[in-house]
Amino acid sequence: MFKKVTIIALIFLISFSSIVFAQEWDTFSEKDDMSGVMIWYAGSPKTTSNNPMSTPYYNGTKASLHVGTDGFSEWCYISFNKEPIIKNTEIKDCYNAFTTRLEWDDDICHMDFTKEWGTSFIHFVEDKKAINKIMENNKVLLELDWYGEGKVYFEFTLNSSADAIKKIREKTN
Repeated sequence: MFKKVTIIALIFLISFSSIVFAQEWDTFSEKDDMSGVMIWYAGSPKTTSNNPMSTPYYNGTKASLHVGTDGFSEWCYISFNKEPIIKNTEIKDCYNAFTTRLEWDDDICHMDFTKEWGTSFIHFVEDKKAINKIMENNKVLLELDWYGEGKVYFEFTLNSSADAIKKIREKTN
């Protein structure tokens, strides 16, 4: 009996710890081959849309929120595992621009984004403002007007984001 209870408790602890640790932001780096500069990133855990998308190709789409720095500048973007096709955008030279709603904890605001054609990334136009919001809040809900799907929502945890961003800043100083 003791052995069975111990095994069940161990399974519970392993499951619980993987849930807790899965919600932490991670840091990673890469070297720019041309300049030799190390680029550091802080990234949220991957998340799926709050409701499954109906189009088979987009079902299971995952997204992550990232902050990057090379020690000279910082930028903020959202990456997807499948290219998002966003409606109601303004066509520019090799990219689209759009404004959408975000809910930072309980504060709803509009922010501007760009998306280069053929990529799986959307970039915040006001990086500094977005990074400050990431560091000051616990979660953010992103609304996208996704072609063929309508309004799609991705919620990102911001738990440990401030620590991860501080860490990448320290690595480039």
